[in-house]
Amino acid sequence: MAQRMFALIVGAVALVALAPFSVTTSAQETTCRVPFGFNVNGKTLPAGRYHVTNTSGMLMVRGERDGAFVLGIPAARRTDKPSGGRLVFLKTGSRYDLSEVWSSGGDGRIVRASHRQMEERARATDDTPVERIVIPFK
Repeated sequence: MAQRMFALIVGAVALVALAPFSVTTSAQETTCRVPFGFNVNGKTLPAGRYHVTNTSGMLMVRGERDGAFVLGIPAARRTDKPSGGRLVFLKTGSRYDLSEVWSSGGDGRIVRASHRQMEERARATDDTPVERIVIPFK
């Protein structure tokens, strides 16, 4: 447990130290309003307006009061006409999990699901299907 905590602290310090360099090179920031509370990387965020920044695969989701970091896995580039940037959530029961972030140019990042998210989706029955919710950027 102590080793895991130490690794998290070292990773956070490295992220803070290197963030100014990568933000200047290839940051993409967009804004949207999410009408429900949702989970990102094990953290629950309330409904509200969020700024989403994609910097070299690191996604930062910032709200007025809170935010979260998560590593996004590159998604296959969309070859059809992109319909603008958007956040994609997976809803299981009353729980919403951020699943994907897409830019207006068709580049996407997949947000890796936590163990808890995967377990809840596996337990989902016909009564509680997993729904895909799309929120466009404004």
